[in-house]
Amino acid sequence: FQNLIVNGMVLAADGKKMSKRLKNYPDPQEVVERYGADAVRMYMLNSGVVRAEILKFKEEGVRDVVKDVFLPWYNAYRFLVQESFRYEANAQKFKPDPAKVKASANHMDQWIFASMHELIRFVREEMEAYRLYTVVPRLVSFLDDLTNWYVRLNRDRMRGSNGMDEAFTSLSALYEVLLNVTVCLAPVVPFITELIYSNLVRALPDGHPMKAKSVHFVMIPEPDMKAINPEITQAVRRMQSVVELGRTCRERRKVGLKMPLKSMTIMNKNEAFMKDVKALQKYIEEELNVVEVNFRADAEITLSGTLNFKELGKRLGKDMKAVKDAVTNLSQPELVDFEKTGSITVQGHKLSGDDIQLSRKLKDLDNPNLDVNGDDETQVILDFTEDEDLKLMAVARDIVNKVQKMRKDTKLMQDDPVDMWAEVRPGKKSKGIVQKSMTAKRDYIIKLLRRGLWDSSARQGHEVLINEESFGIQDDDELVVSITVRGPFFNPSAMKELTKNDPAAEAACRQYLQTFDLEGLSQFCKKPAKVTFDGKTFEMKHETHFVIGPSEAKWLK
Repeated sequence: FQNLIVNGMVLAADGKKMSKRLKNYPDPQEVVERYGADAVRMYMLNSGVVRAEILKFKEEGVRDVVKDVFLPWYNAYRFLVQESFRYEANAQKFKPDPAKVKASANHMDQWIFASMHELIRFVREEMEAYRLYTVVPRLVSFLDDLTNWYVRLNRDRMRGSNGMDEAFTSLSALYEVLLNVTVCLAPVVPFITELIYSNLVRALPDGHPMKAKSVHFVMIPEPDMKAINPEITQAVRRMQSVVELGRTCRERRKVGLKMPLKSMTIMNKNEAFMKDVKALQKYIEEELNVVEVNFRADAEITLSGTLNFKELGKRLGKDMKAVKDAVTNLSQPELVDFEKTGSITVQGHKLSGDDIQLSRKLKDLDNPNLDVNGDDETQVILDFTEDEDLKLMAVARDIVNKVQKMRKDTKLMQDDPVDMWAEVRPGKKSKGIVQKSMTAKRDYIIKLLRRGLWDSSARQGHEVLINEESFGIQDDDELVVSITVRGPFFNPSAMKELTKNDPAAEAACRQYLQTFDLEGLSQFCKKPAKVTFDGKTFEMKHETHFVIGPSEAKWLK
């Protein structure tokens, strides 16, 4: 044979042979109908069965493929479609440009583009060598990087928060990656890739080598070896490792990401490591929700060893106590040597691997508000000291989460022309922290929401209500949020001056503009709206007497 592919046995979940008589396995047809053939294919191709190992088939594994792989992947594709429409509404026709991505100075663009070409190189190499068992795990790992790191860290950028040029570059990067990974995945999951490709291909110009009637007619592309960048890949991996260490600190303290932390200190003696992490500092701040990040290279770590009693009980027998005391008294150089070599002889017994569990502790760190976590090279310290300002920020994030969920439940799109209003109704035990957060952290709330949240007292009474909900926030305070259709918003003092304090004339002017939808109102941005009432003509000017929605109202700011 030039190549020999051997598959393993597929057994029931209990490890026994699948039996129609025992009915110890789910009906394959029902599994396919419930989760799709693609999910079954990926579950099996990502298992030991393609390495000639035994697979205990579990329906939960197929379900997890849908939940952990397909849904995040499809949501990234759907996000691209939504944001490309937004880009076209605010700028021009979206025509993805890979050259723009390749020239991008953004670290995350460089990383995902380099990772994509490294993936293509790997897939081609492994497929040509018939090492099929290595391909699917690598593809799944790449999808995790794409959905849980690149898309999440660039979501606001794709929405235009850094300008349309940056939005175009990041959307082009996401398009290129989704297109290429879809082609690479086509042999594994033929149906979902056909669905996604059939829409993505519409953005390609005629004659493009990746444009075909079906994704299954497209060859896996050649990798761009010049785009592969080991340095940026290593830098992002280092940033990810720091974030994971910080997340573990939060989990140990049971403090969720909604609660901002005062500071984080990163310690590593490797100058190149620190340079990489500093370049990606803003992502660490966002992912761990810390206000300040400090860097130190002078961390003094002490190691301590603990015996794995469960594993060593039978081996050591009566020598257990003597070995335990000896391990406790091991010097720092001895523990460091054990960490490097993986073995040590204590009281005549050779210990290796997991026989001794090492733990690290920073010297002279006694503050109970600090939590430390680390690996072989890096230590991170998170400061959990409580602070009034941080509490206000945490309440603000809670408000934002409630509002975002309400928008989602109302089935609003990102660009739907609506305005949002909020009012705090204090409870009997209220300490006023919710109202204080709404006032002191207004700009922070607007930044997180990416849109205004106006005080309900500013509503003018004519707004068309879409939805209204109340939420319990803290100290039994109630937050009432209203969503209304965007329409004319009047300047009360200017309207009184225009109508010479005539309530009837002012009401007539207001009612006239309220009869127009947004498209109709837009005509009055260039020319005044004229109203004749009781023999008098009034001219209402945009930005003087009215605006479209409170976000344009300079008199509110």
